[in-house]
Amino acid sequence: MSGVDIRGSKGGGGFSLVEVLVSLTILSVGLLGLALFQISAIKGNASAMNTTVATQAAQAKLESFRRISWTSVVTDCTAGYGGSTTATVPVYASVTTGDNVLDSRGKRFYRIWRVVPNTPSALIKTITVWSCWQDELGAWHNVMLVALRTAGV
Repeated sequence: MSGVDIRGSKGGGGFSLVEVLVSLTILSVGLLGLALFQISAIKGNASAMNTTVATQAAQAKLESFRRISWTSVVTDCTAGYGGSTTATVPVYASVTTGDNVLDSRGKRFYRIWRVVPNTPSALIKTITVWSCWQDELGAWHNVMLVALRTAGV
């Protein structure tokens, strides 16, 4: 033999155990970060879905006002305003019955509306529809749509 050590040499081209463990630690931290981003994306999608359902419910109510007669376009019952006839902000928890309560995708949505005759023109009414829901923490969220309706349309 010409002096070549066939058992291998120190400082060869492989990785040490410490290098492999450090690399795996860095990789696992990166994958954990990606998992957290995925959770945030799922929560964001759920929130967007709730907003979409609430918007569709409010839009459906506005569309129903287009199909009924001018004199039938009136304010929601006072239950949606905590029993008040002068309140302008709805009390969501007071709405419990009728077509104002919608269940969709495991969530309960509430619809409340207010119709205000405009001045100086009595031929225009401002219709405001709120569609709202509670999240898992009990906080209220809402979508508000506003439309104008004239007597001739």
